[in-house]
Amino acid sequence: MDGNQSNHGLDKLLIAQLEFGMYITKLDRPWLKTSFAVQGFYLRDRETIERLSSECAYVYVDPRRYKSQYAMPKLRVVASNDSPQPARNPLAVTSIRRIAPRTPKVYEDQVVTGDELVPARTSIDEAVAILGPIIDKIRTSGRFEIDEIQAAVTPLVESVLRNKDAVAALLRIRSLDNYTYSHCISNAVWAAILGRHLGYTVKQINKLAMGCALLDIGKVCIPQELLVKPGPPTEAEWEVIREHVAAGLAILDASSIADQDVLMMVAMHHERYDGSGYPNNLEGPSIPAYGQIAGIIDTYDAMITERPYAAALSSYDAVNKLHQCADVLFQSELVEQLTQAIGVFPSGTLVELNTGEVGIVTAQNADRRLRPKIKLILNENKERRAQPIITDLKEMDTDRDKAPTVWITKELPQGAYGIDGALFLG
Repeated sequence: MDGNQSNHGLDKLLIAQLEFGMYITKLDRPWLKTSFAVQGFYLRDRETIERLSSECAYVYVDPRRYKSQYAMPKLRVVASNDSPQPARNPLAVTSIRRIAPRTPKVYEDQVVTGDELVPARTSIDEAVAILGPIIDKIRTSGRFEIDEIQAAVTPLVESVLRNKDAVAALLRIRSLDNYTYSHCISNAVWAAILGRHLGYTVKQINKLAMGCALLDIGKVCIPQELLVKPGPPTEAEWEVIREHVAAGLAILDASSIADQDVLMMVAMHHERYDGSGYPNNLEGPSIPAYGQIAGIIDTYDAMITERPYAAALSSYDAVNKLHQCADVLFQSELVEQLTQAIGVFPSGTLVELNTGEVGIVTAQNADRRLRPKIKLILNENKERRAQPIITDLKEMDTDRDKAPTVWITKELPQGAYGIDGALFLG
């Protein structure tokens, strides 16, 4: 490998010297001042080389980390069973197809975020109102009606299809009292956003959202004191909690849910790419794409949600943690797709700039994920502006040969400095 070896065992290379499979571990400038979301990645495609060329003069490569098989297999998904009598075992279906259509559907926002806030808020409120009686019914009878879940999920999907940011931003800002309701609703929304990004049909997006909403339905059968216990569960308690997968499948069976994709999502949402998951220790391509999607959606929402035994991570930290798990817990391509769909600093995120100003992210810039549009609420002295102003970080410091002068330094918790983010989204 050409280049000058550094004292830290890294190779300093010009962009023209890079080859696919190399591991980029360091840039010639701070990561936060570039469009790259994670610190360290394998070089897999021409687009990444072009991005590096536009932002850096040289990079540092770790010669100890190299992947000759950098082009991972395309994600696969269990196909629906065409039989009029679907198999009840979701692991029994073996036919496969690609995760995304060969000609994926391209979605454009139909309305601006501000106009979708009221319908999105109504959809969330209605979903909460519907889910309460459903959970109570499951606890007493062990079953539910599929139409009831559809009534909660469909309006959320419709909101995502009209505008990809509004309902997700509201979920980040508002706090739902019940984790069970919150997790069902959030999972459905994140799944719909990812499905839209991948170019699924509306029918497929609804199915994906439905399945992800039901992932933890089996936890209604787990002793509630375990789920709200402060501090991490013991190993014996984890064994009990892990039974929620089988309990969820039993509830779906009692409710006559026959859709193989939905059953598979519930069955596999705790399987992991390296085989470390449960209940069947499946690994790699043995986990169909819907199962992998369910797992990463469930994990992402859990990470950004306050739980009795774990503090909530910021969106930025959650995305970085997922990238650290790429090709370990989750396939790297799926991690990247989720990052693109949801964003590093998603709409609704409260952030602070290096100038000291504080604002709320209102829109993404897909090609510069660390430089979104922000509505600045506080000035550099942390004083409330008489009128918030919009700044687009992508349009600032457009000369990529020079280091940016303004950038996001950190994500703030919702409610910081007394800011109600919902008041500033429109």
